[in-house]
Amino acid sequence: MRTERNPSPSNNLAYEATAFLEALGDTAPDALTMCSLWRAHEVAAHLAAGALEIALNLEAYGDGRPIPVTRGFDEREMPFRAMDDPRLRVELQSNIGRVGKALDAVLSLDPNAVVPWTGRQMVVATFVTHLRSEFALHRFDLVGEDSTSTSLLGQPELTDHAVDVLGRALLARGAGSAPADFRAVLAAPGASQVTIVVDEGGPRLERNDTPLEPEVTGDPAARLLLLWGRHPADPRRLEAPGGADTLGVLRSLLAGY
Repeated sequence: MRTERNPSPSNNLAYEATAFLEALGDTAPDALTMCSLWRAHEVAAHLAAGALEIALNLEAYGDGRPIPVTRGFDEREMPFRAMDDPRLRVELQSNIGRVGKALDAVLSLDPNAVVPWTGRQMVVATFVTHLRSEFALHRFDLVGEDSTSTSLLGQPELTDHAVDVLGRALLARGAGSAPADFRAVLAAPGASQVTIVVDEGGPRLERNDTPLEPEVTGDPAARLLLLWGRHPADPRRLEAPGGADTLGVLRSLLAGY
């Protein structure tokens, strides 16, 4: 999929970005998506706003200016949702290029750079994998499961990012629905297991290097969709040997980011 040796950050996210833009080009702005309340227009606005927000953060860091407070989704997306669709698509491509340049500039100077982001500290290099994840996931939202979606979403580093960087955020929306003490293992062939934990430390995702009896199994792409609150169109790609009750808790917990 990637043949370059030591590619720049912008090159490293180009594959997923291009795949998303090609799918968007074949999708009408009013088309429904796997995000139940979003049309293709809102998906594009979400990605355009997210790329710009990261770019503004990194440009300020690179210039030595105070880094702006990360805005919430609604505030930063509103102007893009209000655009007519042709302009939005131009802005999306422009912002993808802008965030790529900002990533290249910061990481070329300091590969270990860390910036404040959404009330915490974010390793700048992880923005690359985050953007790749966003493009791959929202491409699925547009076109569903084809061979490209399965290939993109099956990349192990995207699941690693979901666990290591987004492990609490992916459970935040559904956290109130979980029992006080809950643990479930999600397995995928050839990949590390992922454990969903709810205890006194709060809901979170963990990687489990010692194989345990899984509550849910499925291919890596289908498992990642579940972690992000999605479902594969072919439900048989996932199985729940842990039973219906555990599956119900997982569905409520994994309500989407």
